Amino acid sequence: MRNLRVGGIYVVQAKKDDTIEYWAAAMIKQKAVAAVEKRLGPGVTLTDRRLTGQRLSKLRMRPNSVQKL
Repeated sequence: MRNLRVGGIYVVQAKKDDTIEYWAAAMIKQKAVAAVEKRLGPGVTLTDRRLTGQRLSKLRMRPNSVQKL
């Protein structure tokens, strides 16, 4: 039997200069920040924010992807 790692969709905050953006990361929690940093660079932190069920269904994210909210 394989070991499966199941993730969720986590909200990550990216701050550059005076601008704050929020990104969704569909993966295990430990990799969420690194995935957004890979796309945007440093200055990224994981938040405690949660997305509503309605918002989650609209995102239609694939596993291991990131998307700007």
